[in-house]
Amino acid sequence: MEHDTIPPERIDSPPPKKINKFWKMITQPAKPPQKGKLYAFPVPLLSASPTVGFLYGLGAGGSCYAGDPTDTRISSAQMGFAYTIKKQVYTNFKSSIYLDRDDWILYGDWRFLMSSVPGFAVGSGIYGDRLASNGAEYNDNPYAKQAANVSLLYYDYLRLYETVLRRVIDKFYMGLAYHLDYYTNMQDKELNLGATAPVTTNYYNYNVKYGFSQGGSMLSGVSVNAIYDTRDNQNNPYAGRYAYVSYRYNPVFLGSNENSSTIWIEYRDYADITHNHYNILAFWVYGNFVTSGAVPFLDLPSCGNDQFGRSAEGYINGRFKGETLVFGEVEYRRHLFGVKNFPDLFGVAVFANMTTAGAKEDNIRLFQYVAPAFGGGLRINISRVARSNLCIDYAVGFYGSQGLYVRFNEAF
Repeated sequence: MEHDTIPPERIDSPPPKKINKFWKMITQPAKPPQKGKLYAFPVPLLSASPTVGFLYGLGAGGSCYAGDPTDTRISSAQMGFAYTIKKQVYTNFKSSIYLDRDDWILYGDWRFLMSSVPGFAVGSGIYGDRLASNGAEYNDNPYAKQAANVSLLYYDYLRLYETVLRRVIDKFYMGLAYHLDYYTNMQDKELNLGATAPVTTNYYNYNVKYGFSQGGSMLSGVSVNAIYDTRDNQNNPYAGRYAYVSYRYNPVFLGSNENSSTIWIEYRDYADITHNHYNILAFWVYGNFVTSGAVPFLDLPSCGNDQFGRSAEGYINGRFKGETLVFGEVEYRRHLFGVKNFPDLFGVAVFANMTTAGAKEDNIRLFQYVAPAFGGGLRINISRVARSNLCIDYAVGFYGSQGLYVRFNEAF
């Protein structure tokens, strides 16, 4: 007896395992949050710019509840390692941890870099891109080729910040922190004092003015901190407010090159316009000010110097710096669509920000020059429980500056 055979093209084959896993993730109901369960996600790090060339590496973000999810807010941490074709190395670990019943908050910012940056002038303004007395200017357009005579500041950098806060009453916390910023192996490639017409740089001139070493610097200090936090989730807030004040003192006896002090003042607010978290209007503003003494050149208040380095998208970190700096951003976050058991799968965001920096020695006042930037991007929800998004943004600023940003969680 003959048996019919099924043509190969009619044989049903199961979908690839990765597709099947993703399909189950977005169609199955979410499990309730559990204490101690880690919601972690790896992501490749890829970018390109005139400053670093081609950067590649691996990053990971994770969230968990350190206590009972009914009375403890979610904690979050991110880490990454990256390398560039210019032999630059970036490593970091950054964390915001809420302990059981939110009684304690721990903030960490640990970094080690072997890197380089343009030595931009102090203060925001039309001449901020000038690097040296020979007229060398940095081209902010990441797709353009830099002029042949443009060189950068090369350095090794260690940052160790750890903040411990105790709840005083309800959502108000106070605590102490230790901060270390240590720059070594500084190489100012643009500097040429032996030339017929000596070439000096912004970095060199600042160090001469304030008595800092050209080879490196140390800023070591302690701070007193106060926080008011009513956000419902730090990864992607739908409602609440966040206010933060930190006064930092950097004495010589702790290793600082000179006595100095700074203050950081920050505020964030979130409005659920339609009361279903599908239309969120978010606001972020902070100011960073040197209140006494002088801090090293690369430790001046600068854009992108917040804990997670997310301010002033549209410009490279450190593009604007000064003794005084103010940054502000407004962002509209809009839900797009999802599926029955994963309704928040896709969303978008549009935003506008501005940065201004003052330099008293150069008679540049705060708000005399303002640098705006605009952008938007896609949101992909990668954890319903942690409310974590993969964010892909593109932002455009002045002077041809622009950039692509891929990160875990919202900028603020």
